[in-house]
Amino acid sequence: MNTEVGKSYQFIFWGLIFLFLGIMTSPTGVSLYHILIFVPTVFLIIQGDRIQISKSSWCLILLSVWGVIATFYNYGTLVKPFKAFQDVKYYLFGIFSIITLRFFFQNAPLKHKKALLKILLLTVIVGFFVGIGKSWFGFDVVKWRSDDFHPRSGGFTNYMRYGYASSFLLLFGIGAWFNFDKVKKYISKKWLIVFITFNIAAILTAQTRGAVLGLSVGLPFLLLRYRPIIGKSFFGLGIAGIIAIGIYSATSKSTNRYFNINDSSNNVRLSQFYSAVKTIQEKPIFGLGADQFSYNVKDIKERYGIWSKNYIGHSHNIFLEHAANYGIPGLIFFLGFLIFWFIEMVKHGTDFSWVVASYIVAFTVAGQVELLFDVINSHLIFFVYAFSQFQLQGSGENSDYIAKVKL
Repeated sequence: MNTEVGKSYQFIFWGLIFLFLGIMTSPTGVSLYHILIFVPTVFLIIQGDRIQISKSSWCLILLSVWGVIATFYNYGTLVKPFKAFQDVKYYLFGIFSIITLRFFFQNAPLKHKKALLKILLLTVIVGFFVGIGKSWFGFDVVKWRSDDFHPRSGGFTNYMRYGYASSFLLLFGIGAWFNFDKVKKYISKKWLIVFITFNIAAILTAQTRGAVLGLSVGLPFLLLRYRPIIGKSFFGLGIAGIIAIGIYSATSKSTNRYFNINDSSNNVRLSQFYSAVKTIQEKPIFGLGADQFSYNVKDIKERYGIWSKNYIGHSHNIFLEHAANYGIPGLIFFLGFLIFWFIEMVKHGTDFSWVVASYIVAFTVAGQVELLFDVINSHLIFFVYAFSQFQLQGSGENSDYIAKVKL
């Protein structure tokens, strides 16, 4: 047995444990994934492991390089420079960890793969009860204290992170249901139903409209492969529903947040959109630098007389945020990443790649009303990306180097 390869496997395994444990529970815990896989992946690269660079990966590389250039260009005005440069790492890890995941899943015994899924399932179940404990009963079981918590459930984390992440996991759960024969060695039908049910409950208690919006497009797209008539019907119902909500909001008053697009929350979002557009007009090439829009939005609103001046934060839109922080070139590279990744998955033609394509659709649509690059969802998307690229390139049996571990 190669001792160094064995150590690499163990470090990667523990990294994945923290990833699957932290996705729904802890932004700090999930960060250990990157820390633990870094050295083992470097070791694998030194040993000769290689990947093919797809068009989507090239876009991520270009986005990373441009992100560093744009951030250095704005260095004199950066707020929290170290954190700013740290933000660029997620794009690079999306490519870097392709090698990591290929090595792990080629070598992992079934019990390790099942263990990771059990950890994720446990966090989904426990997180739901922790969330409703705070939002419904005013008691935080983790900190063991009573308080007046937010009425929307956030599980272990923030209700926005929780709601969006739950919607994406739900989509993967439904995809697994349609392909149960291929996943039954990893999870039983009973536990898959539990996983799906608790993610639905999480979305409802988090009350994240953007998550529902993403699902309303991503799920019908998924169904086009497995239940095409239902999928097409859902698309039609979705369009009709959007039109109906728009007309109802324009002609009536409602306190229901799902049927009123004129509420204060959306008004704030519009102020962020407008502020981002003004930023792009001011700095179309290099933008403000990584993670800088939220620190500059107050000044932008003051200078242009934009409403909701007391609200500072991100732009609530994945495209506007990239353009504001990295300029138009950064937006082009980011769009290229999503478009080429989607095309790669559809062309690959497998059931798994179709499920991933539906996730890309849901992520993109939901990303029009929320910035989905918080710590948790950033780890999720780039894990899914790296795993999908590993699958796209096949098992890797023709690579120049594949380390094998005896476990």
